[in-house]
Amino acid sequence: MAAKRLLEVESKFVFKPSLVAKFQSNGGNPAFERLEALGMHKFNDTYFDHRDVLSNNGIWLRQRTNNQSTVLEAKVRIGGNFVRSTFDEITDRQAIQDLIRPHLPHFSDEREDFGLEVLAKFMTTRQDFRADGKFGIMLDYTDFGHTIGEVELMAEDEETAHQEVDAFMARYPWFFEKGKTEGKLAAYCRLRGIGTST
Repeated sequence: MAAKRLLEVESKFVFKPSLVAKFQSNGGNPAFERLEALGMHKFNDTYFDHRDVLSNNGIWLRQRTNNQSTVLEAKVRIGGNFVRSTFDEITDRQAIQDLIRPHLPHFSDEREDFGLEVLAKFMTTRQDFRADGKFGIMLDYTDFGHTIGEVELMAEDEETAHQEVDAFMARYPWFFEKGKTEGKLAAYCRLRGIGTST
């Protein structure tokens, strides 16, 4: 029997810059059972769409470039909402073509960007951490002034993983404060008056 595909289960949160130093030193109350700093890196994201057709169908096509590689990726929402989400991530070009063809039958498979329009382009500086042995924590700072945090867990079972993430964040309310969150792409489009469903 083939192994189940791992899904990216994530929950966004707003973090206070004034708490980042306490977080990094694991000085909060309660402290994390274990907190590992995995480094800081920068990457550029370019999102492609055509009249919001892909995003309206839960598909985000992006090209992510860092100092080592450039990867074209389709993120497909298979559950959740804009704060608590589950995504399947596809990087195989043929699979991406098969994914977008039903929605955009006239796209160009000969061009790197499939002939789509650039929806957004921005740079992110990310600090990566691993907490309590398995939860990824990302603190993102964009070049247009927006900050957002994410807790991520790779899992086969979406419902169980969301429950684990929720319980993990509830354990440390001093850092994972409840409040309105806005993803990077949504904030970029709002600030520039671009219509999108993200």
